[in-house]
Amino acid sequence: MRKHERSAKGKVVGMEADTCIKGAHILYHGEVLKGCIAISDGKIAFLGKEANAPRAERILDARGLLALPGPIDAHVHLRDEGLAYKEDFYSGTCSAVAGGITSVLDMPNNSPLVDSASRLAERARKARGTIVANVGFYSLLPADLNGLRAIAEAGAVAIKVFMHEPRTELPVWDEAMLLKAVSLANRLGLPVAFHAEDPGIIGEAKCKLRPGLDPVSKFVLSHPPEAEVEAVGKLARLLRGLRVHICHASVPRAVELAKGAGFTVEATPHHLFLSSDLYERLGPIALMDPPLRPRELVMALRALLYDGLIDIVASDHAPHALGEKLSTDHVPPGIPGLETMLPLLLNEVAEGRLSLQHLISLVCEGPARIFGLRAGRLEVGWPADLVLVDLRAKHVVKPDAFFSKAKFSPFEGLELRGRPIGTIVNGQLAFWDGEVVARRGCGRILKPEGQSRGQGDEVPS
Repeated sequence: MRKHERSAKGKVVGMEADTCIKGAHILYHGEVLKGCIAISDGKIAFLGKEANAPRAERILDARGLLALPGPIDAHVHLRDEGLAYKEDFYSGTCSAVAGGITSVLDMPNNSPLVDSASRLAERARKARGTIVANVGFYSLLPADLNGLRAIAEAGAVAIKVFMHEPRTELPVWDEAMLLKAVSLANRLGLPVAFHAEDPGIIGEAKCKLRPGLDPVSKFVLSHPPEAEVEAVGKLARLLRGLRVHICHASVPRAVELAKGAGFTVEATPHHLFLSSDLYERLGPIALMDPPLRPRELVMALRALLYDGLIDIVASDHAPHALGEKLSTDHVPPGIPGLETMLPLLLNEVAEGRLSLQHLISLVCEGPARIFGLRAGRLEVGWPADLVLVDLRAKHVVKPDAFFSKAKFSPFEGLELRGRPIGTIVNGQLAFWDGEVVARRGCGRILKPEGQSRGQGDEVPS
């Protein structure tokens, strides 16, 4: 491993570090190597053979574990503020580190909405000092596009557009306005992420519903696959070549249209591994937006993942109070996903369907590249965000043990192989062997490091 051994600038190998992680296998530039990771001042100070490692105040024994770069979940609803009964910054980031996730990007459809620089700054202020994972923030489009520059300067990671429920005063279905908004956001260094469903198709489908349907059937039937395909097709024709990100793609044709336009694409574990058959057994517990699709679409979507056409996997962690999910009146779509996303993908690795390097591309390198973050890499001088996993450990999904306030999951009872054992955030042990051990506030507020220059380009450091 000598060719990989490095010390941080200004450090001399042999000097004392804060922490040494010893005995782990380390995924480094696509190779699995045996060695040691030393951490100083929240950054990786050394990566190499244990014999050459610096002395350290603390030793973490990681024998039998694999060290991976800290995953970034690019689609998370942390709630808090007016929705804190569903989830708050502390419970949500505890859920993240318990699931092996070191960084999350928080969606803006909160109460109140994040649609200005001042709202984004206020939300970051409330999170700081509480979070135990790193958090970046999306913003909605402001009522006046002149506010986009301030939003970018406030540190937004991206703009989010909900096509079927705009949540903005801007007429986003006016093509000239949408093109102007996305072009300006891109010039300011902001990608624009879309929940892509066509409101016209949804409206027509609602009008055709027969009376007496239960809330779950009403929602599923009014959000057909065609709504997603039509919306992505319109975006592809209008915004081809711009920095556009398609959230939670659930229909293979939508992925193909998005990639043809040069967009980046995200998929969720529930759309990749669950199908609409589940509604018969679980009903509202399995309801999300977009809804689960028929099995043939799920299998085709998973094939696109294996073929490399999906850029990232994100959880769309969307917690609700259990009473809301079991309502006979209105069922809010969304499920908790922070504690199941990485284990589900590790299970794919254990079953031989996904390589470790592909996993890292999907949850570390891809999100970092798309959103311009200095994260998602095991590299000397980079933030010491990493996860230690046991690829052989078998476990059963038990929602009642979640750290999230939302203690339900459509994956309940599923046996998986591969689980996070330890999560390190900014050099501090945040989670170890089933327990959150982090001090509040060890997470940092994420801001883009610089304007990304397109897919495949390196983000300036």
